[in-house]
Amino acid sequence: MKKEYESIEDMIKDARKRALSILERRDRTTRELIDKLTEDGYPSSVVDNAIEYVKSYHYLDDMRYAENYIRYHKSQKSKTAVKLYLKDKGVDAETIDSAIEKEYDNDEKEMIKDLLKKRHYDPDTADYKEKNRMLAYCMRRGFPFDDIKSLL
Repeated sequence: MKKEYESIEDMIKDARKRALSILERRDRTTRELIDKLTEDGYPSSVVDNAIEYVKSYHYLDDMRYAENYIRYHKSQKSKTAVKLYLKDKGVDAETIDSAIEKEYDNDEKEMIKDLLKKRHYDPDTADYKEKNRMLAYCMRRGFPFDDIKSLL
């Protein structure tokens, strides 16, 4: 159902309100917000205006989104897995690399050790099946095979 507007200014005002409403619930990337506003039927010029409006008040910031995501997930996911997720969300590679450099302070081998410890893995008593299960568990989180294998 498309809404009828008396003027383009009314449409811009409505798009800005919609953008603020979307961002009120949770942080989003620029691409996510563009997609959402486009789905709502706003033309691209109006969407661009709404994006610039929310960016001017720092309600929309891909760097902040990436940093928050990394900060929350860095203990469970590898840098590779984080990069893939953020790229899928529409964050550009330069922003991702900058956020990773700022937020990741751990060595990935230490992260793997912590995951294995958390899962109560003991390499001395583990059988073949358990080693494979732990290998798959760590690989699903995006850690490099060689690093996992060396710790198992």
